[in-house]
Parts: sequence; C-alpha cells; structure tokens
Amino acid sequence: MHYIMFLLLLSFCMPAVSEAASTLQSKIDEAPNGATIKIEDGEYEETVVISKPLTLEGTGKVLLRSCEAEPVVTIRNKGVTLKNIKVEHCGDEKEDTAIYVTGSNHILEGLNIEAKHFGIRLENATDVTIQDSEIIGINQGNGIDLWKSNRNKFDNLNITNVSDGIYLEQSNENTLHGNNIQKSRYGMHLMFSNDNILDENVSRSNTTGTELMESKRTVVSNNQFSSNNNSVNAQGLLIYLASDTEVTGNEFISNRVGIFIEEAENNRLDSNKIMDNFTGVQFLKSNGNKAVNNTFVGNVNDAQAIESSNNQVDRNYWDAASKVDTNGNGESEIVFTADPYFLTLTADVPEYQLFFQAPGIILLQNMLKSPAEQLLIDSAPLMDMTMEVAKEQSSSFSLWIMSAVMILASFSLFILGRKRR
Repeated sequence: MHYIMFLLLLSFCMPAVSEAASTLQSKIDEAPNGATIKIEDGEYEETVVISKPLTLEGTGKVLLRSCEAEPVVTIRNKGVTLKNIKVEHCGDEKEDTAIYVTGSNHILEGLNIEAKHFGIRLENATDVTIQDSEIIGINQGNGIDLWKSNRNKFDNLNITNVSDGIYLEQSNENTLHGNNIQKSRYGMHLMFSNDNILDENVSRSNTTGTELMESKRTVVSNNQFSSNNNSVNAQGLLIYLASDTEVTGNEFISNRVGIFIEEAENNRLDSNKIMDNFTGVQFLKSNGNKAVNNTFVGNVNDAQAIESSNNQVDRNYWDAASKVDTNGNGESEIVFTADPYFLTLTADVPEYQLFFQAPGIILLQNMLKSPAEQLLIDSAPLMDMTMEVAKEQSSSFSLWIMSAVMILASFSLFILGRKRR
C-alpha cells in the first residue's frame, strides 16, 4: 500500500518538475512571431534556443545559467531581441560559450555575462547590435568573438579579464564604439578584417590595447590606449601587415610602446596625443607611412625606426625639440631628429637603464649617433601642441615611475650578476 502511494506521488511530481525545468523553452516555442516574453525575477537552470523573431526580456534580477556543453542562449535566423538578463556559463570545455549568435538583425542589450571561456560568439552574423552590457571572464576565452560576421555594432560594453576583448576574423564593416576593455590580452583584435571602425573606446591595462593584423582601411579614432605595459611586448596599438589605416585623435598614454608599426605600409597617424610612453612610436620594416600633427610629450624615447627609412614624419610637436620660428608660420626652423640612442644602448645591455637621463648618456648620444636607418626626422616640427595636455602634463609622474621600475630591475640584475661571480 505504501509502495503504491509512493509511486502515485512520484508520478504526480515528475511532470511538474519537468515542466518547470523547461518553462522558458516552452514559452519560446509556443510564442508567435513578434511576441515579447517577460521573464520573472529568479534563477533558471537551462539552455534556450531562439529561432524566430521575438523578444526575451528579464524583469527584475533574472539569471539564466548552465554548465552544459551547448551555449546557454542560442540565437538564429532574424529579428531576436535579448534584454536585461544575466547569463552565466560555468562549463569547463575550451569552446564553451555563453551566447551563440548567427543570422541577422538581432539586438542584445542590458546583459551581464559571466563565462569561463567565450562570452558571445557571432558566426555568419550580420547587422547585429550588442550594447549596454558587461562581460566578465577568467582570461580563457574571448569576450566577443566574430567569425565571418559583417556590419555589426558593439556599443557601450564593459569587458574584463578575457583573452581578447573583441576579436574579429574575416569580419568586415563592423563598428566598435564606446567600449571599455581592461585586464585582458588584447583589447580589440582584428585579423584579416577590413573597413572596420574603432571609435571612442578605452583599452586599458591590457598586454596590447589593439592589434590590427592583415587588415585594411581600419579607422581608429578618438580612442584611449593607456597603461598597456605589463609585458616587454606590450603596446597601445600594434599595426602588423596592415594597410590604409587611419589613426586620428587618439590618446596613447603610459604604454610600453604607444604605437608599433611592423611590416605595414600606407598607414596614417594624424593628430594623436602620444604621452608618457617608454617609446612613443616604433617602426619596424615599415615604409610609406605618414605621421603628422601628433603631439609627443614626456616619452622616454620619442620614436625609433628599424629598416624603415621611407616614412613621412612632418609637422609634429615634440617636447624634446629645439624650437625657433623666425617667420611666424608655427613651424620650427630647426629640424628635429628622434634618436633612440638610449633605447638601442639598453637593448644590448639592460643594466645601462641605471643611467637613464644621466649627463654622460646625453653627451654620448650627442657624440655617437644612432644608425641613420633608426632615426626619424621631422623637417618642420610644430611650435605648439596639436592636442591639449594637462598643465602638470607629464610632470611626468608616470614616466618617473616607469623609469624607477626599470632602474630597480636593472639594479637587481646587476647585484645577482655580481653574486654569481
């Protein structure tokens, strides 16, 4: 008798549990095209697939969570809107993804995503908008990952602790605007992707603020690349095998290298603030590029060119330049030569960093010039800055901090070297 009652009770409870567990997917499946499904406050342990035009919107604190192999949310076809939901993927597989998107004309906004691996992946997706959202990772996958996805917009996103903040591969005509990316490997990373716009983003405390690799006609405007200096290979912007890039109105502050251009041609740097970097601009095997109207202030080394003698560097402001304007045209009659002698010297003997700004080093630099192919020459340096710099400018607090760290590291190497003997 008790056994029969137990079976009856079990059969009564099981459908309810199953129904509760699949309630979101059931609502999605039953909803007509164009419907809005409101998700009530609560935690939902399930994955969902949306393959028709509708809106899935959280009301209150909504958490959609799964540790399964498939994405927590899969979006397909056209016209899906996902709003005001926290999405968490807790799986341990390398390809795990919180949200997977394909198709076109989708909108994702007001999302809070936590993922061990990929946050959002777009594959063959077009005209998708992702905005006003946050992605937090553990440096094991990209925040947003695009593959063959064109004409998408990413606006006002906060991305932290991921591998690459926003990664594009073979993806064209996308717009990245107003995003804040920190504590990642690359802030924005473009591979074989053309005609993209990066505007008003902040890429801070990453290994590399942004890399453009084999990408054409990228517009990089009004961004801030700062404190990307946690590695010997760190830089604010890396332009590698890329061409026809327009870099205008950006700030490169306190990076190891502000802008690094390698094996790249026909790129233009115009009206950028390059301040308090260890090296302002570095060219490596790159020719046919232009650097005009930029402001160089407080850099340890303003510029270096290696096998890169054929670049146009004119009408920039250099705080280290001697300035005499006899005809009042705003240009100095004294040619400015950016000589990275100290950089060349310390590359061979790092311990020489102990003598940074020492009078003897300055004398040596005047006597023993760097090789001609490593010099950048501005024939008409500007008398005035092209971009505003705070009055304390570089007082160069960050510059001195960077130099002090270099000196301490070199001093340690010197002491350890003596002990080994």
